[in-house]
Amino acid sequence: MLDQNTLQHYTALIFDMDGTIIDTMPSHALAWQKVGEILGYPITGEIMYELGGATVSTIARETMKRHQIPEQYFAEMVRLKREIGFEIIKQKAALLPTFDIVKAYQGKKPLALGTGSHGIMVDLLSQKFQLRDYFDVIVNADQVTHHKPHPETFLRCAELLNVDPTRCLVFEDADLGVQAGLAGGMDVFDVRINQIINAK
Repeated sequence: MLDQNTLQHYTALIFDMDGTIIDTMPSHALAWQKVGEILGYPITGEIMYELGGATVSTIARETMKRHQIPEQYFAEMVRLKREIGFEIIKQKAALLPTFDIVKAYQGKKPLALGTGSHGIMVDLLSQKFQLRDYFDVIVNADQVTHHKPHPETFLRCAELLNVDPTRCLVFEDADLGVQAGLAGGMDVFDVRINQIINAK
């Protein structure tokens, strides 16, 4: 995936969670589909994949807009997605190959997790995979004001690690996350194409 010589150029490594180090995206997609079945709308995971890295509320808003779902269903849609998704992910989530880099650099470089998932989901996955044993810092959606593609999540990670953002490499699997890393002045390793995208 990445050779050690390349990684030596960076002081710290920052990882997205869903779709980057943990395979949760199919579970999230299935949860959205089940929400649609309950509410009577043909919802799939398509919008979620388009908005990879966005919060559940942002995805819910776009879903309602495209499917012309009345505003009164917003709170119920978010509640159902979280509840159903929580149960599916608890059973089906699995580690992805990028986690091998986390394990290889644990204790060797400062490591942070910067995710658009909310704290309750991060806590679930942290317990399942002992994430807090690997990461020096974890920043979730509840801890920032502006979400991806805004760079706040990753800049907060760098700040808590006490590392210059330009010395960080971000690992991402979604367009919004790639944009967030680059906007923060960080190089980004896009796991979809196995390439580093350099910040201008």
